[in-house]
Amino acid sequence: MAVDKVTIFPCGGIGDPVSSVTRLAGYILDEDLLAGRVVLVSIPPVITGVPEELEAVQANPVIVLDGCGHRCGSNALNLVGIRPAARLFTPRVRSETKHAIGRRRPFPEVSGQKLAKALAEKAALIAKNMLEDPDYLFERQGARANPQGLHDESLNIEETMGYEEVDVGCFHCAGMCPFKLEKDPELRRKLEDEVREFEELEGFEC
Repeated sequence: MAVDKVTIFPCGGIGDPVSSVTRLAGYILDEDLLAGRVVLVSIPPVITGVPEELEAVQANPVIVLDGCGHRCGSNALNLVGIRPAARLFTPRVRSETKHAIGRRRPFPEVSGQKLAKALAEKAALIAKNMLEDPDYLFERQGARANPQGLHDESLNIEETMGYEEVDVGCFHCAGMCPFKLEKDPELRRKLEDEVREFEELEGFEC
């Protein structure tokens, strides 16, 4: 049966402007596109075992938003033994959309905002399938300490998770239920209507 909620897990680095892009994508999902239907969780409370956040990645399918080559979101989930239901890899989405990440870290400039909206749209399409398709099956996962998950250069997270790219920048994780990625005109309209104000912030300085 379809699930009640989907957990969104953006990368959370502060040293790279792409982290502000993935976080903004998470906020757009949580506040505009799928309000009340997604749970937005960050990396630190999960790897430190904060009960509410840990429950969110165990009880719901997780869509991880990896920002860069470090793949911090995927690596953090691997560290606690959780397999994502889906993964978006920002550099691949960027290559498709041609939207630059930008250089601001507190809040992205317009190009980064557009990239965040592209990430949010893809994630919302995946989440809607999980929420609404009666054939989508998800079994609760159990978090566990995974010392082998400590990131080093020898760990290939792509192989570890068994990622398979099903659309540009969009990956399925081995062992998890397949999802559909279908265009949704209503979702596109909502995205354009409800977050249009971001495009008016071109002169915003942090």
